[in-house]
Amino acid sequence: MQISADVLINYVLIFFILLLFLVLTRRLSNKEAGDGFFVMLKSQNTFNLSLSFYASGMGLWIIASPAEVGWYGLGFDVIGYAISAATPFALLYFVGPKIVEAVPDKATLPQYINKQYGNFAQIFVSLVAIIYMSAFLIAEFASINFLFPEISNTSGVIVCVAIALVTFLYLNLSGFKASLITDRFQGISIIILLFIVFSLWISQNGLGEIIKAANTGGLNSFTLPSFKSAIAVILAVTAAEIFSQGYWQRTYSALDDSVIKKSSIFAGLGCFLTVLILGIAGSSGAGFGIENPSLSFIQQIQLNSFSRILVIGLCTMLVASSIDTLQSAISSTMALDIVKSGVAEAKIITLVITFGSLALSFFVTNIFSVFLFADLLAVCLVFPAFYKIRVKKTSQGIVIPFSLGFVSSVLYRFYFIDLDVNPGGLFIPTDLYGLADLNTFGVGFIFSIIGTLLFNRIK
Repeated sequence: MQISADVLINYVLIFFILLLFLVLTRRLSNKEAGDGFFVMLKSQNTFNLSLSFYASGMGLWIIASPAEVGWYGLGFDVIGYAISAATPFALLYFVGPKIVEAVPDKATLPQYINKQYGNFAQIFVSLVAIIYMSAFLIAEFASINFLFPEISNTSGVIVCVAIALVTFLYLNLSGFKASLITDRFQGISIIILLFIVFSLWISQNGLGEIIKAANTGGLNSFTLPSFKSAIAVILAVTAAEIFSQGYWQRTYSALDDSVIKKSSIFAGLGCFLTVLILGIAGSSGAGFGIENPSLSFIQQIQLNSFSRILVIGLCTMLVASSIDTLQSAISSTMALDIVKSGVAEAKIITLVITFGSLALSFFVTNIFSVFLFADLLAVCLVFPAFYKIRVKKTSQGIVIPFSLGFVSSVLYRFYFIDLDVNPGGLFIPTDLYGLADLNTFGVGFIFSIIGTLLFNRIK
């Protein structure tokens, strides 16, 4: 198949950015103090950590998933999804310093769980975390499949494989240190490119027309189902993101508690504003009559040769920042929490998970729904995991409440949800509109709390 000159230039641009990251990590990692393969203990100041938090949290999913929520949902959905992008940092603000104080020389949250609950609970939490991070990987690769053919006429498969291989290569050589180094460049580049792309979007469509279309798309509609969906998203995403080990690697790398708190505030505000604007763009896309929810933002921008290069650069930065964070986090979780010091085995398993996620991404039709099952697991786990942080407990104290919460949520869907018409079926906690179902998440969360309190009372 013959490739046009424009498409060839697009491939060259993508591969150039990836190779730039590879060269940067090789050169700069040797100048950074410390081994840093799994963590860079007490090394990051507020500026660096804020950029790292923001870059690792903002993946290519932000171009598609908030737009989907804005396209399908109403005002509360858009605002709730934006809040959910910031609340994990609010949780890190309060519990991050306490976890670091409890286990100051570690790299992952499950290592803290080991101290509080024991080895079995550590492995259990690690598996839930890996399920969530794998779902995130699937969503990132699916976003590539949706967006790159649209913006650059490139093959989603080729771009997926290239990004997966290059990020794995520089992480395999330098580990977490490489991810931190790329975060600085990716964070600054993402902020600048997002500002330019947003400016293009507004200048081409007109701010007044965008607001009018967004209201037509439902942005100014505030209903009870929309409010319930927003609360469900905030609960689900906050619980799930706190188990993303990439955040904990960075938290342990902060110079001190003050850096953790300040960086959480800056990153949280940045993520909130980014997702809010992109959610509004999804609503305006619906108002403009764009039929594909995943592309409801990007199809509002008329791409010429210059703007296409900007968008390709932005999307490559976004997906690389997210995927290298996930690969590093999965590798550290495997090595430190499951295989226990089996670094070579952890790398192999990480590679298998990466390409397994890539294969599964081709079956995805909705980015938002990919997260929901993993979110449900996290919602059932978050209260038992963080209950009485400084008190030592047993493995049963986390496994039993989690199991009670998850089984209760599945039973609720089986008996009270019409599975023939609900798009999520038994295990994906959606409402009739394909958005997050508050009742399902609420049942899981409440019963996990009841299980935790009863178990500790009996003990």
